[in-house]
Amino acid sequence: RPMFRAPGIVVHAGLDEDDQQVAVIVLQAVATAEQQQCFNNIARFADISGIDIRKHEDHVILATPEPRGVFSKLPWESWRLPERLQRFRQVTEIVQRFHGENLAVGTLSPNYIAITESLDPFLLGPRLAPRSGAFVAPESACERVVDIRSDIFSLGKLLYFVVAKQQPPRETSAVPKLAELCERPAGLVRIIRKATTMNPEARYASVDDLLADLDRYGRPHKVGVTHPEVEEHNLGGLSVKPQKPTEPKPRPKAKAKAKPQKARGTKVRPQRSSRLNFAMFARSAALALALAGGAFLVSEHVDSKRGLVPLPEAEVTDLSFFLVSGSLSETTPPVFFGQVDPSWELLSADRREEELRRMLGKANQRWGTKDALLHRDDAVVAQVWDHEVTLFAGLHAGDH
Repeated sequence: RPMFRAPGIVVHAGLDEDDQQVAVIVLQAVATAEQQQCFNNIARFADISGIDIRKHEDHVILATPEPRGVFSKLPWESWRLPERLQRFRQVTEIVQRFHGENLAVGTLSPNYIAITESLDPFLLGPRLAPRSGAFVAPESACERVVDIRSDIFSLGKLLYFVVAKQQPPRETSAVPKLAELCERPAGLVRIIRKATTMNPEARYASVDDLLADLDRYGRPHKVGVTHPEVEEHNLGGLSVKPQKPTEPKPRPKAKAKAKPQKARGTKVRPQRSSRLNFAMFARSAALALALAGGAFLVSEHVDSKRGLVPLPEAEVTDLSFFLVSGSLSETTPPVFFGQVDPSWELLSADRREEELRRMLGKANQRWGTKDALLHRDDAVVAQVWDHEVTLFAGLHAGDH
């Protein structure tokens, strides 16, 4: 299956003679000397790129991992900012390895960066992408200069794509305004601006400096550069500008009512809304499982009538990038309930099971969790009960 085309090179996903999944990189019959050199560099710099060459012939290279798509096709709309930045960091760290050998990578367009089955980006080799488009440094497009500073420019444009979830515009000013990003975190915008200035000397001197700023983008006054004509509206680390809290309207004072007398020796406790939410979720989970033909019963935890305790977002994200939110039941031991994002469906069954076991292992170390239910919208997509893993497919909202 063709994944993408580079000048003189076509990259496929396929099988080798042992039926192992590989990247099939083919040099076209009509290729320039420069394209031939780029093809040869794939095998020459495979260790730095992070790929394993299985076979190298004059016009075909077989390598692992097999590409399952390209960087631009990742589910950016559904991913939160920390996960998007993590994918960018993975690409940046590969570029960092090349720079450690005094080698430039060239244009870093998201259409020429491959992704694995687990949605991790990787490079098949340096200088595969054409020297044109919004991601190429101006000196590379005009003067054919490809060096560390031009890679910094390309990384800045790639960061724009990751932050804005759209293609960056072509800049003509010496220092880009990036006014369209004024609602995005100011620290990230300042990093993009410094990386993509026209003057190479004004950019970051190294990938190390760029990553250092990325680590502290939540403190914008310490990173990147500002623009005198652009007003920044988001000076925090959130993906969007926080909304101002709405002031409640004054309510008319209600007439005082006589308080009912409580019987002595009894306590009146308000019923927790979480119990209702848990019961509603349990019923929807049971319905989804019944539609799937599953044999699992959730009555044990419905009968316990215990609530769910939501987990902080940082703890949920640390468990797995595929989780949107998570909660623990108040049972002992607790049960983990997680909501996954749409990218979960891009994984194979084996990869889903591996991810499920990994996140439950972390939850077990922290909270003693032994069982888990994962859902998307109102449908259960996976469960672990007494170490038995069950995966469900096709149970999305609206499916029957």
